[in-house]
Amino acid sequence: MEIRVLTLFPDLMDAVVLSSITGRAVNEGLIGYRAVDIRDYAGNRYGKVDDSVYGGGKGMLMMCDPVYDAWQSAVCSFDSESNPITIYMSPKGKVFDQKKAIELSQKENIIFLCGHYEGIDQRVLDVIVDEEISIGDYVLTGGEIAACAVIDATARLVPGVLPGEEAYSDESHMKYALEHPQYTKPALWHGTGVPEVLTSGHHKNIEEWKYLASLYETMIRRPDLFEKMEISQEDLNRLINDYMK
Repeated sequence: MEIRVLTLFPDLMDAVVLSSITGRAVNEGLIGYRAVDIRDYAGNRYGKVDDSVYGGGKGMLMMCDPVYDAWQSAVCSFDSESNPITIYMSPKGKVFDQKKAIELSQKENIIFLCGHYEGIDQRVLDVIVDEEISIGDYVLTGGEIAACAVIDATARLVPGVLPGEEAYSDESHMKYALEHPQYTKPALWHGTGVPEVLTSGHHKNIEEWKYLASLYETMIRRPDLFEKMEISQEDLNRLINDYMK
């Protein structure tokens, strides 16, 4: 997978993407990454990329030409002939979820466009953007933090980035379920122990507990997700009669 990010703050992007697991994936060549500074395409010595909004209103709007030229540069930077998908990080977009992360992890080339100020001139968005993505129903000062979140969630699903599929297949939001509670040493902390089944060594019972605990966490914390899960009546009975006693 190759990723390009069009941004006014490449250092911010680099600080996150080139750290931790994603940074290691970039260093190992599992993911290609480059932040493209839109100001480099300002066309003036001041690096000005914004102007006042037609029709009035507060704030400044990013202009078409710098964004378009930066995008063209990003498109030309991919070695593969596969057409990139361009994603604009926007509060107007469809809310990002694990299903979308899985979908994006299978793409070969992705360009993330990060707006700032009051956003970007609609005309260039209409030309270059394939889809808009939001990370929640709130507004940030720019798209960089949102892009970092999407890249992190997506990159970790690329083969080889994590030790194996089992490293993420049982996590929260896979098949809508939240992850079961987890515990580590000491076995007794502040007078509270861990569920006995987890120290029993009985693998079948442990897996049963993890499954039912996952259902319970989802039902209590995210009933909206619980409604989307395909759960048999038998599993519901086990949840109520065995786990919730």
